[in-house]
Amino acid sequence: MLNLPNYAHALRCVGQALQQRQIEAFELKSYFRDFRLLVGDPNPPYTGLIEVQLSGQEIEVLEREGQGRRGQSNLNLSFDSVPEMLRAVGEYIDHRHGRLRRIDTCPSDITHSVVRIEYQTRTGDLQTEDLTMSFLHDTSVRMYKHRTRPPRASGLS
Repeated sequence: MLNLPNYAHALRCVGQALQQRQIEAFELKSYFRDFRLLVGDPNPPYTGLIEVQLSGQEIEVLEREGQGRRGQSNLNLSFDSVPEMLRAVGEYIDHRHGRLRRIDTCPSDITHSVVRIEYQTRTGDLQTEDLTMSFLHDTSVRMYKHRTRPPRASGLS
């Protein structure tokens, strides 16, 4: 069986790196554990494109750094942030046991706010879907509630 990466964790790290650089528009391509991004230049005059590459090792470093920051406070948590949006995309793909191929936050033929994803299914089929920002927001909220829910006491009536 193919050992797929945990996209929810990896993509949250990618999102944190993008958020630090104030990047919101990008196209991400996945090469198993490595990611290549083509991003809009966050600096005026905002006309350039920048290529960013993140290896699996860099993702692990970002995860450790992110764990330290997340332990400080959740007061600044925004379910519409790039890290949370990408984490929700990762959860969506993980739930389908897919292999991520591409994420595009600015599809040219869509006039409403969506994220276009492309992934390979278990059977090898290539799927392209548009996920709305409201769906990703709701997924982020659900994931947060699941993480923060206190454990059930067993054996109590």
